[in-house]
Amino acid sequence: MNVHDTVPQDAVAADGKSRPAGGFWDIRSVNQARSITFFSLGAAIGLAIAGYGLFTAKGTVTHVVPAENVALVNQRPILRTDFIAQTETELGKPFKEATLAERLKVLDEMVREELFVQRGLELDFPGTDPDTRSALVAAVEQQVVADVTTHQPAEDELRKFFEEHRSNYATEGTMTLHNLLLPKAKAAGPDAMATVQKAAEALRAHAPLAEVLKTYGLTEVVPEHAGDEQFYFAQKVHLGEAIFAHTLTLDDGEVSEPVTAGDGIHIVQMVKNAKPLPLTFERVRSQVLTEFIATAKKKLEDADLRYLRDKADILVADDYAADYEKAQTEKDTEKDAEAAKQAKAGQP
Repeated sequence: MNVHDTVPQDAVAADGKSRPAGGFWDIRSVNQARSITFFSLGAAIGLAIAGYGLFTAKGTVTHVVPAENVALVNQRPILRTDFIAQTETELGKPFKEATLAERLKVLDEMVREELFVQRGLELDFPGTDPDTRSALVAAVEQQVVADVTTHQPAEDELRKFFEEHRSNYATEGTMTLHNLLLPKAKAAGPDAMATVQKAAEALRAHAPLAEVLKTYGLTEVVPEHAGDEQFYFAQKVHLGEAIFAHTLTLDDGEVSEPVTAGDGIHIVQMVKNAKPLPLTFERVRSQVLTEFIATAKKKLEDADLRYLRDKADILVADDYAADYEKAQTEKDTEKDAEAAKQAKAGQP
């Protein structure tokens, strides 16, 4: 057998007679024209599908406004629902009652707004303009707490919050007192504390105030307010944290122990201490509601901020990095402790 013989183009039938090769539609035999035709057809269909996907995908340019939009500005949609809402808000009447001219005016305003917003984004106003940055921060905060703002807490939730923060709901206390001082120049002597102690004992023995001031060399601090009834917060400002803390436990007519401060040694004679009285839930319900919502919003904002911090890459300059990291750690620890405290308080 000659290995160089080629396969004859004519197939041999069972009876030994030859027959011609199959035609275009004869799938029993290979046909070059048919193969090229179907290959070309498949390629054309594939290109058509790809082209459709490319030109109809989100973000691609289109000259057809989708049904849910009323306009496209640089391919950014103006939603029909927003258009209806803004029309009703501006005109103060149902959308169906608005005339075509009124609707077109609102639409033109929305197109103008979108153009300016896009221009602002091109100029990077969100990153550079203080007012825009503040507005964006406010918008994000509002979005984070939207559910809390619209949610109306149940009565049981408010009462539970009231019980957990009962100390916040009381009348504002008032004090009438005399704040007496041995000035720093005199308080430096070895007998200064003994002198002030004797003055306190004299006042407890009901010695006249003027006589005590003269005898022991004391002065009245802020004499124009001496003997005036003032709220706790005002007295706290006048006295300072340390001295005010000593006065809280004083009853009418009592005299404090000497307290050393930066300006000398103080003693306080309490004339009248009207301590805060607890208020009922019914009386402060509106305040409880306001503070309940504010507390819930603060929790959500803190949680959202922590999430953003955790996924962000924040780099701080070397001269601030260590202190910044320490401050953030302390803040997180304080928040965690407060959350644990509130969770424990909420347990039955």
